[in-house]
Amino acid sequence: MVISVNISEGTKQMLAQQAAMRGQSIESYAAELIRKGVVGGRSFAEILAPFREEISNRQILDAELDRVFDEARNEVHAAKQGHE
Repeated sequence: MVISVNISEGTKQMLAQQAAMRGQSIESYAAELIRKGVVGGRSFAEILAPFREEISNRQILDAELDRVFDEARNEVHAAKQGHE
């Protein structure tokens, strides 16, 4: 679908700069911004990106990551049991 939107020259320049920083065309970046505005924020992949990068940088093994998540899940479960 093609939609035409009138924006100021200053906004167009900022849009172009942001798109270039992300390696995207103005059109694809504008479409992404609209999607985020309609859908509501960042995608799950975007939310997890810093976490995935940190895990990669630290070279945490899957077994260690499993242990951390198991502990967190057990803590949440125990907390819920105490409040019921």
